Amino acid sequence: MPQYPFRRRHRLSGRSAFAVVFASGLRCRGGPLRFHGRVNGLEHWRLGLSVSRQVGISVVRHHIKRLLREAFRLSAAELPLVEGHGCDLVIVVRAHETQSLAEYRRLLVEAGRKLARQAAN
Repeated sequence: MPQYPFRRRHRLSGRSAFAVVFASGLRCRGGPLRFHGRVNGLEHWRLGLSVSRQVGISVVRHHIKRLLREAFRLSAAELPLVEGHGCDLVIVVRAHETQSLAEYRRLLVEAGRKLARQAAN
């Protein structure tokens, strides 16, 4: 069974890194999630999460973050590359009922394809 690790190099961190992605202009929506992207020049995608307190108490916020990280980890192989490069992806979570891992994976892959098409144009 193949392993899909979520290493530090797959994480997007730091205020300035998030600001660059938000300023890039690639964005789409998928259910309660907003996706912002930017081609990063690497051979893989990187993930950043933004979950405000309006989503719920800390237990709920952290549960959603764990589900989104796991969805990203499992779906990383399905995310398309843009001319051989990955993207930096920031997911902004809006208040909603927690969904299943399969639903988050579906939303993530769809958004990845939309962002890759936007970046290619």
